[in-house]
Amino acid sequence: MGGRPRPRFRSVWVFHVDASACNGCDIEVLDVLTPFYDVERFGVKLVPTPRQADALLVSGSVNRQAVIGLKRVYEAMPPKPRIVAAVGACAIAGGIFYDSLAVYGGVDKIIPVHIYIPGCPPRPEAILFGLGQLLGLVNKKIEPRILYPGRRVLDRKYGVLFNERLYKDLRYYLTRYVGYYDRDYILDDLLEIINSSRTVEELREKIMDKASRLKDPRLREVYSIAGGYIVEKIREETGAV
Repeated sequence: MGGRPRPRFRSVWVFHVDASACNGCDIEVLDVLTPFYDVERFGVKLVPTPRQADALLVSGSVNRQAVIGLKRVYEAMPPKPRIVAAVGACAIAGGIFYDSLAVYGGVDKIIPVHIYIPGCPPRPEAILFGLGQLLGLVNKKIEPRILYPGRRVLDRKYGVLFNERLYKDLRYYLTRYVGYYDRDYILDDLLEIINSSRTVEELREKIMDKASRLKDPRLREVYSIAGGYIVEKIREETGAV
C-alpha cells in the first residue's frame, strides 16, 4: 500500500568524511546544516567524531591516500546502525576521475554504501531527500540503472589473466602512444583478446597474430608494443612464465 513510509529512525547523528573531494559536495553538505534548510528539524545532527555517529556522509572519489583514513573512520563507528551515504558523483562511481590510477572509483569499492545521493555537486534539496529516505520520511522515487549499457567501462569482465589495476595500467600506456580517441577502440579489442586467453603464451601469440593481419603499419606497431607491455605486466603480477 502507498502512503507515508514508516520511520526507520527518530534521529540520526552523522559524521562527514572528505575522501579527496573538490569541496563542491562539502559546501552543499554545509548548506544543509544552515538555518535556511535546517536539517536538524528532522533529527539529523553533525557530530565531531565517528564514535558518536550513526551514519557517514562521504564525498570524494576516494584516492589512494584517503583509503586508510576512510576505513579507520568506518571501523570507529558503533557496530549498529553504521550507515554510509555516498554524496555526489565522485563518491558514487569516481565521477570524471573514474579511470584514474590515483582513485578507487567510488566509496562502495572500500566500504558498504546504503544510500547514493547523485549530483556534481548534489543540491541541498537532494541531500535532504536522501536523508529523508534514511529516516523513512519519504519513499524512493527511482531505481538505480545503467545509463550507457553499451560502454565497457560500466560492465567490464575480466578473464583469468587480467584485473582492474592492469586494465588501468594498459589504458594509461596506450594513451601515450595513440591519444584519447583511438585508445578506447584498441583497448576494447585487446581486452577481448586477453579475456579469451588462458595462458600468457597464448595471449602473446594471439596479439602478434592480430598485429600481423593489420594493414596499417602504425597500428601493427601499437599492437606489438602494447602486447609486449601487457604480457610483461601479467608475468610480473601472476609470476606466470
